[in-house]
Amino acid sequence: MAKRHTENPSSLEGVYTRLEELLLANSGEDEFEEILKVLTLQLWCESVALEVDIFHNMENKAVIEYANEQLCKISAQWQGVLRVTEIKITSEQIRACFLLLSNFRFLSYGFDEIDALFEHIVSKEKKGAKGQFFTPRYIINHCVNLAKPQNGETIVDPAAGSGAFLYHSAKYINRNAEEKNNARYNLFAFDFDDKAVRISKLLMYVAEINNLKINRVNSLITNKSQQSLFTSKSEDTIMTIEDYLRLNKLETKVDLILTNPPFAGEVNEEELIENYEVAQGRKKIERDILFIERCINILKPGGRMVIVLPDNVFGSRDNARVREWIYSKARIVGVIGLPRNTFMPHTPVKTSILLLKKRTRKPKPNEDVFFGISEQAGKNSRGVLQYSKGKEKIMENVVHDLSVIENEFHKFINEDKEKWI
Repeated sequence: MAKRHTENPSSLEGVYTRLEELLLANSGEDEFEEILKVLTLQLWCESVALEVDIFHNMENKAVIEYANEQLCKISAQWQGVLRVTEIKITSEQIRACFLLLSNFRFLSYGFDEIDALFEHIVSKEKKGAKGQFFTPRYIINHCVNLAKPQNGETIVDPAAGSGAFLYHSAKYINRNAEEKNNARYNLFAFDFDDKAVRISKLLMYVAEINNLKINRVNSLITNKSQQSLFTSKSEDTIMTIEDYLRLNKLETKVDLILTNPPFAGEVNEEELIENYEVAQGRKKIERDILFIERCINILKPGGRMVIVLPDNVFGSRDNARVREWIYSKARIVGVIGLPRNTFMPHTPVKTSILLLKKRTRKPKPNEDVFFGISEQAGKNSRGVLQYSKGKEKIMENVVHDLSVIENEFHKFINEDKEKWI
């Protein structure tokens, strides 16, 4: 009999590395694709109450046939997750993978831990090339609690990764709706990375989050740049965020954006940057700067945004014009500084959370702004999560001071609710 929930959930991130080690000897197959199939099979078997240990006792041919049979069923039910429904690793490797996984029952840990595992996979695959790093789950929860997503709102993440901001938004609305059956929301996840899109679809199927639309899109392409890119690159279709919102009759109704765009990487494509006001006169510009303008432009007047950004946006002399542009388009409601260790071990970049509301009228003099500083990162200098002593090593037991900041922010906005919601 397989062990149930015998491994601590803090070791889930090591599962991917251990699966990689098992498959490194494989003859040239895409390790990500094969590991995704294995993990999807595990989640499928748990979701539909199939015994995953069945792989251990089958003959070689039967192991592969059974795996492929289940992958076909998964593809029909969880559409858009798998590229192909044929497993490419050997029967011995399948057995070895499921022997490792026999120490885990993912669903018994709760979705937050599964989500963290797959976000780790997404960030490992993107791995710093464009500054796309794993967002700690307690930071996402903090952002959602600050945003206070409301029943019936349309919520967008244009750099969605595994879709965690949207999952936690749905969870927040479900928890705060008067009755769970009355919870309503329109969730839109956009990401240019095919692997991230497929993983986010898998996670939403497992979590049974409805009304979440996940699309592979280059979020920085605007309607203005769409035509020139179509002409210059001869692509059949270049869809924009607005196109997808229009298809759902929501193009002017984005109430809330929650996102953590890429921290690094410059954009130098003329067809893109010439359509951004913050990039005027520049031949290249940081990707995260373009995301700020993009997000503000798709918000409805009065819509709100919570976005994680590197600190050079807030203090660099080079970005003074960018700050002026933001101020002209949106009210700065709050800025919360995060500790330097927040995104370790991926990057030591210092970051802050910007909370803003798109303007409906001209700025008033002396607008109040909430300032908060988090001094407990929840991690040490090596990026290892720090948990409350004697408690289970799960996300809700990470030691940080963000709940104090949330309470202070809510007091701030309650004094004048027009500041925020």
